[in-house]
Amino acid sequence: MSDTNGKIVVYSPGRANLIGEHTDYNDGYVLPFAIKRYVKIEIEPSKAFKIFSEQTKKGVAFDNLNRTNSWADYVIGMIVKLQERGYNVKPFNMRINSDLPMGAGLSSSAALEVGVGYAICQMMDYDISMEELANIAHSCEVEFVGVRCGIMDQYAVALSRENNALFIDTMTKEYKYVPLNLDGARLYLVNSGVKHELGSSEYNKRRKECEDALKIMGKISFRSVSVEDIEKISDDVLKRRALHVLTENERVLKTLSALEADNLRLVGKYLYESHYSLRDNYEVSCPEIDFLIGEFEKSSNIYGARIVGAGFGGSVIVLADTGFERVMDEISKKYVIKYGIEPKVIDVETSDGVHRIE
Repeated sequence: MSDTNGKIVVYSPGRANLIGEHTDYNDGYVLPFAIKRYVKIEIEPSKAFKIFSEQTKKGVAFDNLNRTNSWADYVIGMIVKLQERGYNVKPFNMRINSDLPMGAGLSSSAALEVGVGYAICQMMDYDISMEELANIAHSCEVEFVGVRCGIMDQYAVALSRENNALFIDTMTKEYKYVPLNLDGARLYLVNSGVKHELGSSEYNKRRKECEDALKIMGKISFRSVSVEDIEKISDDVLKRRALHVLTENERVLKTLSALEADNLRLVGKYLYESHYSLRDNYEVSCPEIDFLIGEFEKSSNIYGARIVGAGFGGSVIVLADTGFERVMDEISKKYVIKYGIEPKVIDVETSDGVHRIE
């Protein structure tokens, strides 16, 4: 175990997803990467469980491991899930800080879960694999917090490697690193400044709709679904949900090929196509995001863009050349006039997954 007087400091990154949205809970393909925005966690042994958030300036002390329906559940849930796997967790003081914007679709919850789990294992001197850590964090989110997400976020936070995207087959949990050779182009995240309240309830609803579509088609997994199968669905909403999953999986594989060929224009084309499908087939976009995408399409400096994350607001991922900042200044002015909000541009730098700072 760590020296009693010595704090352990862990940095757990947020993640962006280049392409493969709402496919991870449908046995699909995804292509995320970690970003250099972090949840910072300091942990040291203590006589009682105490956690403090620099963001809320609030502390929580607890002696039972019941749900609180607050941000503390991400910490409590990780303790519960580690102990279920046979990892004893002794009391600790934990301080949490972050420069990862909440509600921006950058997976702050997975960053917190994975970071908390990693910090605890470092404090307890447990040799845990990153795959197991990611799976424990996923079970925390699904079973303890109650959001029925796929494994993408936790895998990306735990396993990412700088200058690479992480191609994950969420059905087999196999993954490989894909170099991001952007040749002078850059990735940006534009935080729309809006987060519509129906996000989490609609997220679970979309998952249920996908399950219902599979039942109608008589399939167990979308991996065995064809366009002909989807044509059998008479319900228009369920048909469009299934169509998004099928075509998005195809776009991920096409994007892999385009990256390997260094064809960034083609990568950009697939990003726009992904957005149209998320807007029309999956219906998780919103007017503010659609306005930004429409403006981006007018500029030759921008290769492609799409909504990223669960949807209903949040951020847009943009692949653009060096003229992006100038173009974005003009778009921001129009956006402020139309919506009264200033969009925030986040420069994206790729990061390693969760790690300890000595």
